[in-house]
Amino acid sequence: MTTYSDLLRRAWPVFLEATRMRRTLSYSELAGRVGPPATARAVHRQLLNPLSALCRRWDLPDLPALVVRKGSGMPGAGWFDPTAPGDPLDRWVEEVARCYGHPWPASPDPRLLLDLDEEG
Repeated sequence: MTTYSDLLRRAWPVFLEATRMRRTLSYSELAGRVGPPATARAVHRQLLNPLSALCRRWDLPDLPALVVRKGSGMPGAGWFDPTAPGDPLDRWVEEVARCYGHPWPASPDPRLLLDLDEEG
């Protein structure tokens, strides 16, 4: 069985490339480059939701902000937190800029590989 950590390790170079090139990724591009069992329909559940939660836990830029719908160029509705203050679009633009500007390491930050149930 492929774990979240396995998927993150496979996705890490894809995220690094996107930040270096200052571009977003579509769900289907990310899933295709990560490979099975990741699929465009399930990559949010398999990878992006846990990654986003860990980025927030450790006050890191939210890498899943870089993953967008091919047709709109915007993240899916699930990325936006309806309880967060301010304009949701402004928050997304700011988060993408944080992702581009962060000095990401060549390998995933070990904190991002934790199981969400582990205490950190």
